[in-house]
Parts: sequence; structure tokens; C-alpha cells
Amino acid sequence: MPRLTDQEDIRSRLERDRIWSAFSLADLDEPYATHAHWFGDADDEALVLVYGAFTPPIVYLQGSSEACDRILGDAAVRERTASAWLNVLPAHDAVVRRQFSTFASRPMVRMRLQPERFAPVMCDGLVRLGMPDLPELEALYAEDRPAFFIPSQLTDGVYFAVREGGRLVSVAGTHVVSAHGRVGALGNVYTRPECRGRGLAGAVASAVVADLLSRGISTIVLNIVATNDPARRVYERIGFAEYCVYHEGEARR
Repeated sequence: MPRLTDQEDIRSRLERDRIWSAFSLADLDEPYATHAHWFGDADDEALVLVYGAFTPPIVYLQGSSEACDRILGDAAVRERTASAWLNVLPAHDAVVRRQFSTFASRPMVRMRLQPERFAPVMCDGLVRLGMPDLPELEALYAEDRPAFFIPSQLTDGVYFAVREGGRLVSVAGTHVVSAHGRVGALGNVYTRPECRGRGLAGAVASAVVADLLSRGISTIVLNIVATNDPARRVYERIGFAEYCVYHEGEARR
């Protein structure tokens, strides 16, 4: 199975479903591209991305079930995905069952910003975070560590927080941001339990969104657990709407 290296070819394939492929569109650009390995047939629009910045690697599928089955079964792909964190649309459920012996999945919702409905939430104590704030941020995340946070996101992305009484109490950031691809993914949102119910999550999330919009980022997405109704309501209030339901989780060959 050939590795795909033509960036414009990959971008063209991903643009077929810009919302679903938003994270992957960003992975075409540095600093993410270093960790991105693309596989597919030259004469088919299907592709598989193995993103190796995390352990296990994140795997993205696009295209027909038959083509994705063939790509995932290739020796070069199997070698990189003895275990993998899968993001899978319902159309690919059968492929996953054939290629992996276990898949500890949970239902997720991809949401997208409707820019015309963006309604920022304001609050006191809002601050932008940078690398000097990493120790404070890691102390906050230690209470409920997100699955996909790495320190470089502070310099490569956008992070805002609310600080009260000298400590961080609520934070939101980005998983990926791409000026070239004009995509951004909101994530790693967390508020201390004793501070919830005050609109802080909406404030930090909308600060991140406002910053992305000011940069010309036209596609902004986020992922939530399908059963997390409080989070859904927060994001709907600031202008997000459901795009699709999918499954994510760790799979093993």
C-alpha cells in the first residue's frame, strides 16, 4: 500500500467532507505534519491517517468500506496500528470489526460552529495562556486530565482561562489550528467542579472561538461525548450545532 505524499492530493480528498476531516486538514501543516502518515490508493479517494504524536496513535478513516478495509489490512499500516485510537463513522463499523479484535468505543458527537450564530460569553478574570502558564495548567488538568493534551499546544494553538484568587479555575484551548487549512478544533475544556454553573466554560470557549475567527479560521469544530448534555448546551448557546455522531476509542489488533 503506497504512502500518500502529495499534499494537494491529500487535501483534495479531505475537502470532500471538510467538517469530518477538520483535524486531518490541520495535520497537513506543521507542526502536526511531522507526526502524520497517510496511506491510500493512487486511484481512489479513500485514505487512512495514522497520527503518531500520541500513544496509541490516532487513526482517521475516509472513503468506502472496501477501500478502508484494504488499507487497514496492509502490512505497513498494521505495523503502525497494533493498537490505535480510532475515530469511526457508522459506515466503517464493520471494517473495524474485521481489522481489530477489540474496540473499546464510546459514542461521540462532532459539532461545528455556525459563525452567524456565534454569541460570545463575557466574564471577569479572562486571560490568555502561554508556555509560562504550563505548570498552572497542568496542575488544573491533574484533577481530570484530558486525553489529548501536550504542552506544545500552548505555543502552537490558542488557550484562554479564567483566573480567580490567583489560581486557574476554567480553561479552554485548541487541539489543532491551521491558518492554511482555515480549520481549528476547540478542546481540552475544563472547569473546577466548585466553579461550575456560572458560565465559565462558555466564556473561555467563546474566547478561543473569537480568536480563531479573528484569524480567518472559517471551520471550527469540537467533539463531545454523546451523553454529555450539559456540555452540548454550553456549546449550542455560543453557536455550535451537531454535525454527526461517531465512535471513538482504543482498538487492538
